[in-house]
Amino acid sequence: MRNSLRMKAIASVGATLLGLLGAACGGGQTPGAPFDPRWSDDGGAAMAALQQKVTSGALPPGADLAVGVIDKNTLLGAPLDGSAPWTFAHALDQRPFIAGSVVVGLGAGELFALDARSGRLLWKREAGGLLRGAGDDGKITAISLLSTTLRGTTVLAIAHDGTVVRQIEDEAEAIGVPAVAGGYVFLPWQKQYVSAFDLEQGGEKARSILRHQTSRAFVTGGAMFFGETSATRLDGQIRQSGADKASTVSLPKRELPGAPRWLGSGNEPLPIAATATDRIRLYARPTATGPAGIEGERYVATYLRIAVGLDATSGNLAWAHAGAAPYVGGAAYAGGFALCDAEGRVQLLDARSGAVQGEVTLGKPVLSCVVQADGLTKPATSGEPLPAQLAPILAMRDAEHVSMQRVLLDELTRLPDESVTQALLDLATDARTAPELLAGARTALAKRTNGTEPMLRALAKRYDYLAGSLLAPPVGPIADALGAAGEKRAAPLLAQHLLDPATVVLDVPRAAAALDKLAGPAERAPLETFFAHYRCVAKDEALVPAVISVASALLRLGAKDVVTRGANDPFTTAEVKALLQPLVKTAAPARKP
Repeated sequence: MRNSLRMKAIASVGATLLGLLGAACGGGQTPGAPFDPRWSDDGGAAMAALQQKVTSGALPPGADLAVGVIDKNTLLGAPLDGSAPWTFAHALDQRPFIAGSVVVGLGAGELFALDARSGRLLWKREAGGLLRGAGDDGKITAISLLSTTLRGTTVLAIAHDGTVVRQIEDEAEAIGVPAVAGGYVFLPWQKQYVSAFDLEQGGEKARSILRHQTSRAFVTGGAMFFGETSATRLDGQIRQSGADKASTVSLPKRELPGAPRWLGSGNEPLPIAATATDRIRLYARPTATGPAGIEGERYVATYLRIAVGLDATSGNLAWAHAGAAPYVGGAAYAGGFALCDAEGRVQLLDARSGAVQGEVTLGKPVLSCVVQADGLTKPATSGEPLPAQLAPILAMRDAEHVSMQRVLLDELTRLPDESVTQALLDLATDARTAPELLAGARTALAKRTNGTEPMLRALAKRYDYLAGSLLAPPVGPIADALGAAGEKRAAPLLAQHLLDPATVVLDVPRAAAALDKLAGPAERAPLETFFAHYRCVAKDEALVPAVISVASALLRLGAKDVVTRGANDPFTTAEVKALLQPLVKTAAPARKP
């Protein structure tokens, strides 16, 4: 850390500067300036001792609240327990921050704090810069501000009555989102350190080095955590953080569209309006006790209107849900997730099933939304089976969701349920389906090993403009699946589609190949008709194999004379004739009537 650090100690509002504190000895165990450049690694001893002091009991829970930015001058808060919402008018330069029992905002050169539950103004004071974040222990609020020069940080520790307890300034380092507990403010800096600063006496009392990106300190579920890409709990294992053996949890790596982040950087002030990174996010709640993990073994990924529940160990899909508007904020609570959308609705979703446990509304559309759900609990709620959840999401027609729909389509095709086959058929027979999804649905149908009845019902349908059937069934994929299954009931239906001009050209050889396996005597007549019509025109890579497959079926059904005449007919295309003649030579003699 550079020696440009300046630390101010202020006893109360209007108090005079007490002066710069002298630097302490190294080792991190004696009072000194925070981020003391002479600090030497003490193996986590000081932080371990401090942890026993400040977390001997559960830290106070924060308010369960959603705060929406209605416009550049209005905040609207809605308690998640359904209590009356509140409104607060003040100029806003950026998004507010919920910290424990307060809401902190900044605008027009003025910093202010509100009681989170009622919206009542606690204090306000002149301040410049941009708000990085805040922490609160029910008595004191620590606020990290990016300086007006856009370099360096000011941290203010302010009591709920407006008294300024401490002011810490560093002209070089970015101090991320702080947390407060037991008279200490925990300051993450340089993406790897957390320093505990004594609010009463001044000076750095302890320091931890983390082996993952760290720019946030936060309290949830009665425990304190440090992190950004992962979360490390302040507990008895914190001594081993330097050896990467602290109580640390990360979310499983899996590819998701938009590359959503979990905690995100605590060094980046958030703009007043939600951005793409707010609409595409991960939400999870680290466990407050026991082995490091994720509460309920679930985390959520949002992608605009779609929210998916994922297994916190494997990353496998557990459930899916679609809201009415894009999600722009949220938080995890014990047993669920509170997700706020752009219309100002906050849906409470069960962590295990994705079922809606309740809804709170801000009453108006929002530019952005911040949510804290620290002490919220809801009874477990069962939901629909996963295929039933996925089907309506895959049927959504707005193109902006296609990237996530492709992921969910892949997840759907792995499920053995017969209802999956019907969902794939619905996609493949809807003219509004996005081309990427249509291709995926057809590919998946061709590989289905169950769902015979839905596929037969689909084959029974034909293109009919007047009846509103604007897309022929996916004949090719169904033919592949039912041909592999040896389903002879498909033969008469496939024969009809073979002669239907509405059948997609590339599906014709697949239907013919299935009929080569499935066709019986009842299909001989339509096969002869197809052979007679197309052997004289087939030249491309679609129709030539179709004619040959039909010829093979006719030979099997005893119509060698029909195929032989076709092979010798000068009007048969050269491409077909070249394949027919060796086929006839190797065929068994025609059956006698």
